[in-house]
Amino acid sequence: MFSIRSLQIGAYSFVRCVKTYRTMPRVSVRCVEGDERLQISFKYGREGAKERVYNLDRLKNEDLGKALEHMTRKVISKSTKKLQKKARLDNTVAPVTIPVALFHQNDRVSTDIPNQEAWVDGAELHLGDNVYNVELNVPAVKTLALPTCIMVDCPIFCNYELEFVDIDKCEFVWHIENTKLSPPVKDPPAVCEQSEGNAWREVSKSYPYTPSGEHVGSKVKLQCIPHDEKGRTGDSVEVESKGRVRPGPGPCPFERRQEYTRTVTGPGCFRMLTYNILANLYADSEFSRDMLYPYCPPEVLEIDYRKQLLLKEIPGYNADILCLQEVDKKVFAADLFPTLQVQGFDGFFLQKAGTSHVPEGSATFFRKNKFRLIGQHNIGLSETLENEDQCRDLYEKVCTSQALKAKVIVRNSTLQVTMLESTEVPGKQVCVATTHLYFHPRSPNVRLIQMAVGLRHLEKVVKMYEVKGSEVAVILCGDLNSTPETGMYRLLTTRHLPSKYSDWYAGGKPEFVEDISLSHGFKLHSACGVPDYTNYVAGFQGALDYIFIDSDQLDVTSVVPMPTHDEVTQHIALPNAVFPSDHIALVCELTWK
Repeated sequence: MFSIRSLQIGAYSFVRCVKTYRTMPRVSVRCVEGDERLQISFKYGREGAKERVYNLDRLKNEDLGKALEHMTRKVISKSTKKLQKKARLDNTVAPVTIPVALFHQNDRVSTDIPNQEAWVDGAELHLGDNVYNVELNVPAVKTLALPTCIMVDCPIFCNYELEFVDIDKCEFVWHIENTKLSPPVKDPPAVCEQSEGNAWREVSKSYPYTPSGEHVGSKVKLQCIPHDEKGRTGDSVEVESKGRVRPGPGPCPFERRQEYTRTVTGPGCFRMLTYNILANLYADSEFSRDMLYPYCPPEVLEIDYRKQLLLKEIPGYNADILCLQEVDKKVFAADLFPTLQVQGFDGFFLQKAGTSHVPEGSATFFRKNKFRLIGQHNIGLSETLENEDQCRDLYEKVCTSQALKAKVIVRNSTLQVTMLESTEVPGKQVCVATTHLYFHPRSPNVRLIQMAVGLRHLEKVVKMYEVKGSEVAVILCGDLNSTPETGMYRLLTTRHLPSKYSDWYAGGKPEFVEDISLSHGFKLHSACGVPDYTNYVAGFQGALDYIFIDSDQLDVTSVVPMPTHDEVTQHIALPNAVFPSDHIALVCELTWK
């Protein structure tokens, strides 16, 4: 039923229909603080014609009248082309007009007020015979994409960008191509064109979805229905995979490791992970394929393949804090962050420092029901050495050797420092620092200086929180490119490295500096001990990755066993079809003392 009210507005007469039996169509208005413009979106179609979506982008401070005038011109130009042509050819036919006005609480909104004040929740847009309810910042799916490589037994995580959405309330509906109508291809290509007229069957409403062997050769379709915390629902979006489901690599060694991490940690303890995931920047090159990893099939080195294994491996450890190195900027934004966000994590990416703009860096994630963020204190190690007071004496020493200075200053290594507070144990804070130090095997002196800068910065950060009465534990982890026999391990575990240590002579006389000894105040312990190796390639095998913990504040309750040597060497070396990186993840469970 309707209640009808006629309104005379200028030359136009509007019939205002208050519909009591169905939902009024919506005009969505995106108005975000800090943006000079707002966006207006709605559907319109003349009677008997197909509806078309109209999108307007207008200045917030523009008069409403100008926005409405532009709206009608756009609608007229798109929806009444035949009538306009007839009007031009026949002078007896009146020009096409569409009445438009905005109402709020039954009153017409003045066309002189700015857009930002006019378009409010609950207002009504009258456009021709249509009446729309104005809704501000409606939940929306801005982008939705499926991976090009979809494999059996590998969870499918989509690449999405959502806005004004409660991710926990979002719906994900998965469909598989009906193979009875579209039989599977014997040798499906990695990518194929979308086809029309496919029949689909719904297979899951959970996220993510893992295809099985029966789906080989079929396409996948995903429908995302966005909701917000108010219970509002936005327009659903569908995406169809370009590639078809293909066979997976079979059981992976990391799945055996995940048997130790099937459940999340209980109150008072947390699981920690560090992992160099091998940036595509270093894997996808002729040099990598021919020299670094000649034993690895090129298709296995491709990031689209390795991502599927990484997205299966990393969440499967059920860690509460994850520190990743060699993270491609695009992989963080399109894959890691969306995948982990929907599982209750927040995370941050820190790109390599310097002017070279290397598109990879480190990433730190934390489980939001275990920790809350209280600060970030990231640095570029070279910039801090040059410019910060706590490093002045160290910088003066480095400057006594121009060769050493030149080598140190151009390095782009960073220290990503994230301050977290436990949501379970009141007053317990943890300073999580991750880094990836300079790689060259003949430069342990450079890495020592980088670490000295990082340790001094950590001491400064911890002191800043301790003076406020906080109890701070330190976790220092990452790819240190240093084996346990080097001065790096000795410095971190014994708190001191003398000036006569052999690593200072690694660069020869040109890089040697007199009387440069290092020390720090943390009591650090390698939580995962000293594995035989964490990096295994054809030309090198050794332990380069560590999780160092503050043994005054934290205890190790368990360590996830490393893969066996047979598993690592099954395909000669890393990476390979079942290991997505040339490094191995370290995982341990910690508890507060």
